Amino acid sequence: MTLKNDRLFPMKTTMTISRLNQNGSAAVRLAKKQGQVAITEHGETVAFILSADKVEALLDTLEVLGDRQAMKNIRAYEAGKLAMKDAECLDD
Repeated sequence: MTLKNDRLFPMKTTMTISRLNQNGSAAVRLAKKQGQVAITEHGETVAFILSADKVEALLDTLEVLGDRQAMKNIRAYEAGKLAMKDAECLDD
């Protein structure tokens, strides 16, 4: 299965699989700097290299999406049925 660059993440940084094979450390540095690098083969995206920060953000998002109560509260807030509290309430 191949993905077009813009389906999952808008990719500003791409690298061919040939270049990846020649200089993998450059791909890691780019991912660290840009957040992600799309790896292409014959013009098609075949893989992604993600920075640790990007992976942590994705895992946090998945955790929230998997929390039924959190999602219920988010939907209620978006529908105007629930108000946000000030962050100071977290100090109590």
